[in-house]
Amino acid sequence: MINWLGEVIIPFTLVAVVLLLTRRYLSHFYSPQMGYANWLLLPVSLIVPFIELPNWFAVVSEGQSVQRYLAVYTGEPLSAPAELPLLTIWLAGVLSLLGFWSIQHLKLINSQSNWQLATNELLHHEVLANSALKVYRTQQDYSPALVGIVKPKLLIPKHFEHLYSKEQQQLILEHELCHFNRNDMVWNTIGLLIVALMWFHPLAWLAYLRFRRDQEISCDQTVLARKHTTCRINYSKALLVAAQASPPLGFAQLSFKEYGDKNVMFERINMIKQGYQKSKLVSAAVLVGALSVMSAISYAGDGYSTNDTHKSSKKMSNLADHIKPTVRIEPKYPIQAARDRVEGSVVLKFDITPSGSVSNISVVKAIPENVFNKVATTALAQWQYETSASGSTNNLVQLDFMMDDNSTFNFANLTEQITVSN
Repeated sequence: MINWLGEVIIPFTLVAVVLLLTRRYLSHFYSPQMGYANWLLLPVSLIVPFIELPNWFAVVSEGQSVQRYLAVYTGEPLSAPAELPLLTIWLAGVLSLLGFWSIQHLKLINSQSNWQLATNELLHHEVLANSALKVYRTQQDYSPALVGIVKPKLLIPKHFEHLYSKEQQQLILEHELCHFNRNDMVWNTIGLLIVALMWFHPLAWLAYLRFRRDQEISCDQTVLARKHTTCRINYSKALLVAAQASPPLGFAQLSFKEYGDKNVMFERINMIKQGYQKSKLVSAAVLVGALSVMSAISYAGDGYSTNDTHKSSKKMSNLADHIKPTVRIEPKYPIQAARDRVEGSVVLKFDITPSGSVSNISVVKAIPENVFNKVATTALAQWQYETSASGSTNNLVQLDFMMDDNSTFNFANLTEQITVSN
């Protein structure tokens, strides 16, 4: 799991920074709905580095790929002691957060004995007439809230009719119904799971807070679309009234005043008052930027991928090279060489078929001679590369064999001394 975190930390950080900066400086130039949808890139960033896409458009020239890798002797599991405490700490953080949220949610669910199915009078609202959303009365004073993931329920406080005017009641119900129709409860749960997995990352917490704000703002704009000014004013007043109430914390709930501290409420009210200046150019730029980020993530996933067979291996190839293995088997350190503490390098020439398999392997140079040739060739034969239209020929890879990190052996770049011919 620590390896997985190492794979996704850079893409996750990159996307989080882009989304936060975009929200900070460009949010007034595109719709709140688009701003909310942009957050979908964050969970995608956690899986894109592992998605292998065929490179059907690549026409690879001879000798284009020159790679270099380091194989470290693993007679003893050098990395295990270091990884175990990290895994324990990370797992403790994940379980603590999930446990805390689950307990709070169970407390809320256990209060169901005080919930009563809403009367017909409340259900007469045209907003709820054709909805499958079930409405319940509670004895609490907090603002209306959605509770649950699979079958969400709308909780209405006991003083709902007294706190809000008829128009405000309708707008609030439209707001909660908007969350229900968009399955926001599911997305919020996914967001919390991401926070739990990335609990050590400050941007994960900040991104989740901004995500929830954008969720509320997009719902506000959906409800107020094509509404008159008086209606917008009444809606803003309803937000101020709701800000005085605090619903209990739950793992899966959505309140009309969710994240309703005064700063957030004022932000929502300002968005209602000011709206946004729709710019097709900025919207297109955001879309292109998002696609560029995803492409960068995909490339980063190739550049920073690690091998699960030996966690102590270190990649030394030039990350600018276009061709990279998707499956890389580490060579086994020869027993006699390990006993004698012999270190060295082997340069291999090979072809890549259109399906991505390795063929025509030959030893071009080895230091020392005939020590690491066999294990290097055996390992390379099991490598797998991305599929392509025509494959590739005359590729070079240098495998360096090192006993430990304290090695004083001079691992020269032997590929610079080689001219490859057919």
